[in-house]
Amino acid sequence: MSTTTRTRPRTARNRAAHAPRVDWSLVPRGPVSATVQGALALAALGVVGDVTHLDPLVGVAAGTVGTVGTVVAGAHRDLSTAPLLYRVGCWIGAGSWWTYTLATTVWAQPVWAALGVGALASGVLSPLGRATARRRTPAVVPGTALVTRNVAAIGTDWEARIQRVCSVRVEVTNVIVWPTRAGYDVHLTLPGGGVTRKHLQDRAEALATDACLPEGCGVEFVGGGNRRLVIARVNTVNRLSQVIAYPADHSPRSVLEPVVFGEYSNSDLVGAVVREESMLVSGKRGSGKTTLLQDISVALGRCADHLVWHLDLNGGGLTQPWIDVWLDGKVTRCPIDWAAPNAEEGKLMLASGITIAKHRKASYRKLKRAHDTSLLPVSPQLPQITIVVDEGAQAVQDRQLEALLGELQNIGRNEAVNVIISSLRPTSDLVPTNMRRQTGVRIQMYGPDEDELGHMFGWHLGIAMDQLAGKGTGFISVDGAQPRPFRAYNITPSQIEAAALAIAGLRPDLDEASAQAAGPAYATRLERMRAVFAAMADDFDDEDGDVDGGGPAPVACLPSGPSTGSAAPVAAAVVPRPRFEVLSGGAAADWPDLTTPAQPPAAPAATGTAADWPDLMALPTTPSGLSGAPVTAPSAPAVEQPLPEIVRRTIAAFGAAERMHSETLAALLGLEQADLPGLLAPLGIRPLPRAFLVSGKHKRGYALADVLAAADRIHRGEVQVPPQVAAWPAA
Repeated sequence: MSTTTRTRPRTARNRAAHAPRVDWSLVPRGPVSATVQGALALAALGVVGDVTHLDPLVGVAAGTVGTVGTVVAGAHRDLSTAPLLYRVGCWIGAGSWWTYTLATTVWAQPVWAALGVGALASGVLSPLGRATARRRTPAVVPGTALVTRNVAAIGTDWEARIQRVCSVRVEVTNVIVWPTRAGYDVHLTLPGGGVTRKHLQDRAEALATDACLPEGCGVEFVGGGNRRLVIARVNTVNRLSQVIAYPADHSPRSVLEPVVFGEYSNSDLVGAVVREESMLVSGKRGSGKTTLLQDISVALGRCADHLVWHLDLNGGGLTQPWIDVWLDGKVTRCPIDWAAPNAEEGKLMLASGITIAKHRKASYRKLKRAHDTSLLPVSPQLPQITIVVDEGAQAVQDRQLEALLGELQNIGRNEAVNVIISSLRPTSDLVPTNMRRQTGVRIQMYGPDEDELGHMFGWHLGIAMDQLAGKGTGFISVDGAQPRPFRAYNITPSQIEAAALAIAGLRPDLDEASAQAAGPAYATRLERMRAVFAAMADDFDDEDGDVDGGGPAPVACLPSGPSTGSAAPVAAAVVPRPRFEVLSGGAAADWPDLTTPAQPPAAPAATGTAADWPDLMALPTTPSGLSGAPVTAPSAPAVEQPLPEIVRRTIAAFGAAERMHSETLAALLGLEQADLPGLLAPLGIRPLPRAFLVSGKHKRGYALADVLAAADRIHRGEVQVPPQVAAWPAA
């Protein structure tokens, strides 16, 4: 079947409608017509001016206005140099010719000759007047000495380079040199057709090679505001090869802020918020992994709403520098709230963390409703706990530890019990796949094996180990972002000690509800830590021959109780253990003979009155605590002095607590609060200068360290007990 198209007969009306119309407008249609029209218009102005006897200044004014207007309009349209100069020249020539005719006469032959020459010149040069926009060169801020070629050509170079290496035609819109002069940012616009940022990132190493960047320098691509805008971050100075010391800043921070532990190649700070996200750090031995964990421990320890726990199955090397200041008596509170140097203690720690997380879900539901949030609000009164696990590979080899660690990672996020895990490799035999996938912050330290990057971050990301600069450098990815190279801070033992001294007085105490949920394992942790780490320190000292094993034992501090507040560092002293012991309650006649040796200490109770404390508690030696008075090595007195009963009962009332409010202490001693200073001050026992927090109340009170130091001085005969104090309670 065929279709026949019938043509409609063209009528007169149709022919008229389709006939071409004559354009009588004066719009120029080319260089010749434009030149002729301009010359005729200028000639008409000359005749009108001559007939009306216009002042020659009118021509000057007209030429000036036209020239200025052309410059302004050209700038607005971003005209290039040639068309702008052509237009300005036409206005200057026309204004000059009209001014001359008004000053003389338009009918002179030279006037018309000048007009003809000018018109001919403008027609010949008219191609220069085409309105072409200026090619925008990339903006470059000061500091261009970094770049090895002309900065005006950087954009052109990168456009050509990306076209050559990636077969992608991009447009460079800006170039910004970093303030650190270690590189520059190239702002790109991707073409249409589905080209993505990944097309460029996959060829990042090839682009760096094509650009002849120095060893250790590379190119990374980040978003620029929308999906077609990309920023190429070009590193031209190997900042990663420079050792960066840990900044001496121990000011309080919050765990809700990024935890900073290094710098990127452009000197931006490297940090991650670990309130919710767990962290995985991987690296071979000697890659700087433990130093990075020390950086993280310092950064977390500075948080006034956070507690650090260490699970170190590598012989306690991560924790020992922190514990030493506590064992040596330089601080009365251990900077690390709990440290587990072996698998058995690690199981207690992880089980306690799981119990705390589960208990917080129920015990703080009203607090969540009050803050209208499902995420537990942390504070100095309700701190987050982060367990830093060194050598996690050893942990996962123990099936119980692996199960506990995995469960805590799964349930602890919302309730502010988090984990940071380190391992020699990120492979599934050392880090379970689910544990790695549940980690939001991933760090891979430098190593010779490129496959490590694939196991940690995924494959084909365009990153390579040769972008790093050896030990102490690595790649970090936060919440799945493109991994970026960074340099971890280098921290020395002396810096760790300074941080430990500051953090010991800054860190909070575990909230009462969580401490009760953790039970005896948490309450007695410090006794186990003191025994294990002191033995480690003694073994180390004996091997080096620095300490005579038969000498006096170093000062050990009592475990911290439920109290909080800042504690000033105290001077370290090595003193012999006194030979007296304390019983709770009773008259002076009920106390044992002071010349008998002290018995091993019994585990103290956590709460209650003086009568509830255990019957026997050894009195350890400690320097003068929070009062800050140094203790000198004593000389043995000829006659040992007995302790007044007020001191005995005060020590028994403290029990495991390091601080106690005056009101509480007076109640346990059966005194009025106003009577307490009169009995203790003559013995050199005075309240702490600042109030501290116990059970949610800020009040003034006493430190056990001060009481113990006073008892030691009384025992050696250095303090004379006033008769009214010695006679108490009979007085």
